[in-house]
Amino acid sequence: MNFNRALLGTAILSASLNAYANPVPAGTVLAEKQEIVLNNDSEVTSIDPAKQGAEPAFNLGRDLFEGLTLQDKAGRTIPGIALSWSANADNTIYTFKLRKSNWSNGEPLTAKDFVYSWQRLIDPATASPYSWFVAIPGIKNSAAIMKGDQPISTLGVRAVDDYTFEVTLDAPVPYFVKLLSHPVLAPVHQATVEKHGTSWTQPDNIVSNGAFTVSDWKVNEKLVMQKNSKYWDASNVVLNKITWLPIGDANVSLNRFLAGEIAELRVIPAAQKAKLLKSHSAMVADRSASLGSTFNYLNMAKGPTKDIRVRKALAYALDRNIITKAILKGGQVPMFTLVPPQTDGFKSFKPEFSQWTQKERNAKAKALIAAAGYGKDNPLKLTFTTPTFATDVKMATAMAGMWKQTLGAQIDIKQQEPKVFYGNKNPGNIHRGGWTADYNEASTWLDLFVSGAAYNRSFYSNANYDQHMKAAKTMADPSAAYNSAEQQLVEDMAFLPIYRNGADKYLLHPTVGGYELTNPENSFYRKNIYIKAK
Repeated sequence: MNFNRALLGTAILSASLNAYANPVPAGTVLAEKQEIVLNNDSEVTSIDPAKQGAEPAFNLGRDLFEGLTLQDKAGRTIPGIALSWSANADNTIYTFKLRKSNWSNGEPLTAKDFVYSWQRLIDPATASPYSWFVAIPGIKNSAAIMKGDQPISTLGVRAVDDYTFEVTLDAPVPYFVKLLSHPVLAPVHQATVEKHGTSWTQPDNIVSNGAFTVSDWKVNEKLVMQKNSKYWDASNVVLNKITWLPIGDANVSLNRFLAGEIAELRVIPAAQKAKLLKSHSAMVADRSASLGSTFNYLNMAKGPTKDIRVRKALAYALDRNIITKAILKGGQVPMFTLVPPQTDGFKSFKPEFSQWTQKERNAKAKALIAAAGYGKDNPLKLTFTTPTFATDVKMATAMAGMWKQTLGAQIDIKQQEPKVFYGNKNPGNIHRGGWTADYNEASTWLDLFVSGAAYNRSFYSNANYDQHMKAAKTMADPSAAYNSAEQQLVEDMAFLPIYRNGADKYLLHPTVGGYELTNPENSFYRKNIYIKAK
């Protein structure tokens, strides 16, 4: 099999000429003060690339650290630290030519930094929540290293010379290059990590290689970034300062936006959305449908949700139209499967229950819950774990109400602060899920449910499913295997599908230029932002 990686590398290299031009259009008058305040939705557990495990951390990581590749506003892969790349005849060895760049302390960044960082990411001693990301494309010896059967030095990565980085895969994986822009694969400065340990990311210690670095960090209050003067493309970075606030309540964020304290409002409270879009029409900006899927995990290891009849009853009794149109009101689309249908190379299917009316689904749900032994004298009792984000709590409350009305279920909603929630490996019966693509390919969602996977909060294990996913990894066209895997997943009701994102509107202060929320994987970079004079 040949996926024309050498040709792809050449094409992307030429595209980079436009990707790194000055982002400010000719004739634009810039404000003297190039600073912005943004909301990151929650406090993060870490900004260490190897310790990042959820979108709020990835969002910061993209500005602080730069990996081999980046993405443009349409989600296409463009050069980052790698100027170009090529592959051998059977696409198992990739060679990356690195640009000459520096760390924020002025030291040169070399291929050895990538070797160290990728080995550190997969090292069991690091306990990275994303160590599995190195194993997804089958980097040589990655699986054995994760099990502790091989030392990290055997990972299939090496520095050919200071500016040539080589990666060896066990077998060709068509989407390998798509993975490389993920923030966890960015390099870290070895001497700084080893000197300061867990405190290496503090403002006084941190050494980064992205467009910005950290100048101040007060937990649960703010994280401040300043322009990294040593960044290789610093001459095209206009913004000097970013202040990130961890506001999880959409109404609080709205009030801060209307007061002029933050520059964007990505989530508009549903009850006020229509009015705000009309009254602030000059601030309305378009946000493309992201490659995101919102679902709930259903615990298959213990409790009532071990019973497939209970899982199916919960799925059937959920009125997705009410959730998307009456509660969220953000252009969301009801989902009855896992993988968004717009995913590259993926053909979705329609489960039978998706074509029933809600009245029919409710009737089936009642019959299933009765057959499982639950009723007025023995009500179904479940725990539902959710982060304290206002929208998530509102949605959980609505779902609990639907299940009580249709199934007589008693749902105990357990709210957890985001930092606690994202690290929770022992969920209750129902656990708020959701996934935005790490790369534009179906396996970014389907790999979640492979037996023993790090984010398999349903504890799902099915040999047939695992075999489909294993076979798909090295297929030139894995679409049939992915389709079979998803059908198996839905048949077992190992998760509770709810909705996917559609195109939407958000509010952005009119003086902000170069900030476009159009990337389908939510990979946004602030290096192109500039502030216009009023």
